[in-house]
Amino acid sequence: MGIKSEAVICVLNENTPDRKVVIRMSGNDYVLVEYGEMKLDVGYRVRLYWLEKIIRQMQVAGIRELSPGVRSMLIYYDSLTLPLNRLVEVIRMAEKSIAAYEDQPVPSRLVKLPIAFHDEKCLAYVRKYMESVRAEAPYLPDNMEFVARCNGLDGVEKVQEYFLATEHLVIGLGDVYLGAPCAVPLDPRYRMSAPKYNPARTMTPEGAVGIGGAFMCIYPMESPGGYQLIGRTVPFWDTWQLNDAFREAPWLLRPFDRVQFVAVSEEELDRMGAGVHNNTYQFEIADGEFEIGAYEEFCRQVEPQALAFRRRQAESIGLATQGY
Repeated sequence: MGIKSEAVICVLNENTPDRKVVIRMSGNDYVLVEYGEMKLDVGYRVRLYWLEKIIRQMQVAGIRELSPGVRSMLIYYDSLTLPLNRLVEVIRMAEKSIAAYEDQPVPSRLVKLPIAFHDEKCLAYVRKYMESVRAEAPYLPDNMEFVARCNGLDGVEKVQEYFLATEHLVIGLGDVYLGAPCAVPLDPRYRMSAPKYNPARTMTPEGAVGIGGAFMCIYPMESPGGYQLIGRTVPFWDTWQLNDAFREAPWLLRPFDRVQFVAVSEEELDRMGAGVHNNTYQFEIADGEFEIGAYEEFCRQVEPQALAFRRRQAESIGLATQGY
């Protein structure tokens, strides 16, 4: 018999694992709402999108902030204005209302970003890590070769091919700092995976693109980090919002943006990066929609190929991480 955490307030849809919602305390002023099982499921993120939208529309006094993640949402509330039992009832009502929305498309821009693979700046930071943190590890001296081994791929060129073959769906922001995206490759046939550094780097270059687990992340500033570095893109944080793409916020991406990378040389990338802050570089951004029903149907159609890739990953990861 399992031990139920005292932090759990209640469980909704308990007998339907993929629809289960766990509501638990998270400190004195927060409640955490968790969806489904502990697995990567874009459908959970879509449900969280609608849960957040519905609760905001309810305009409940006492709710101070909603912070959605990949399969959970943290709610910051004022218990003097909004008693806990009333907050739980608000969540129950909002969750029941999702059924009327979840088949509707979610706004989803297509953002094209340049990437220079295997760039010298990222390689220099890897060398610095080897000199100051850890001299030997399975992911050293070349992170991309490590990603290839983890996924049963034939070298760096195949990593590049797989990375460019699919759009990456942004399902969270602030994964590192300053609006850094947590994004998942949409096509499961190309969903590479690799463990993070152990221990983490003390520094990562601005614009570095990395893979950690099944997620892609872009570092908006020089900062510590642990994702396996595969390349670098243009700056996508603009403090003074000088570039037209940053009119709404200093960060470029939004939840449910789809990022498509385009390979460029390192020299081209540096020229593009210089143009971001003086507003001479124009980001390629197109409005669009994401339909979870159509996406889940696509995943069912490619499941045999995706399963074959996952099997290859499972066979490769053990050898790739020896000495981790």
